[in-house]
Amino acid sequence: MNAPRDFQPDLRCFVSGNDLAVVRRLVELVRSRGLEAASAAELRAGQTITNEVVRLISDADFVVVAISEGPQAAPAFELGLAQGMGKPAFVVFVGKPTLDLNTAYIVAIEDATKVDDVAEDFDRFVRHAGRSDRRRGSVEPGRLDSLDWAREELQALRASESGDRFKRFETICAKIFRAAGAEVAEVGDDRTVGADLVVWLNDIAFELGGPTLVECKFYGGGVGSVIKNSEATVRKIEAVMNRSDAKLALLVYDHDRATVPPSLFETPRVLSFAIEDLIHAVEHLELEKVILKRRERALFAGHNQ
Repeated sequence: MNAPRDFQPDLRCFVSGNDLAVVRRLVELVRSRGLEAASAAELRAGQTITNEVVRLISDADFVVVAISEGPQAAPAFELGLAQGMGKPAFVVFVGKPTLDLNTAYIVAIEDATKVDDVAEDFDRFVRHAGRSDRRRGSVEPGRLDSLDWAREELQALRASESGDRFKRFETICAKIFRAAGAEVAEVGDDRTVGADLVVWLNDIAFELGGPTLVECKFYGGGVGSVIKNSEATVRKIEAVMNRSDAKLALLVYDHDRATVPPSLFETPRVLSFAIEDLIHAVEHLELEKVILKRRERALFAGHNQ
């Protein structure tokens, strides 16, 4: 299978696992993309295994770990080591997931013959690994081109009474996330997903292990009604997340009042963003930083309730 054109060719990967056949196939998968891959299974006899594994993980841009039934100490140790170094992790469970991992991208396959089924997920993961600035230092402060076009579209939407205003609001939100460099899937009528958008933001994906669900809401009525309805929306999104692998969702909202939208109900898993705040954060290259900071604040608040 040919490597996607938007891969960085100099990315390096360390592959680990407790099933050598699966590890070898994953190494082949990585190398078929034109990327460098190393694994403990390929170390020469006589080498100090632990020291060499530490070096390989340290030199890698990301790790791929396969965990099958049986002894899991070695891959779990190497995964923990990689995450302690801040390396993005792509974890393949053969069978049912046996570890609760909040900071890794997880896929599960039925058995060892299904390794190729992870290819699409892996490609998406690596595209974002290639865009990450973690190993090169943080992005210099800056500002995107003006998002005044989004403000103009929003004002036109607020003045509209057409029946498609909710769909138009969703479209504006998708365009704003794309302006931030995110990969966006518009779910459309597929309500099995339980959200309007599925958004890949680089740092968020690596911190939490996958994409972010986004629900777009255009509320009407007074401030009290907006707050009450938003809480119901957050509870609904929480229920969706309980039956999915998603670890973070955003409620992006606006309403038809002239005043600035109020701060709404949120949880560590579902953060609420007024559309104006979203535009401002994207315009100033702060969106992912703001999301992670607010999630940490929500987690802290939850622990102290």
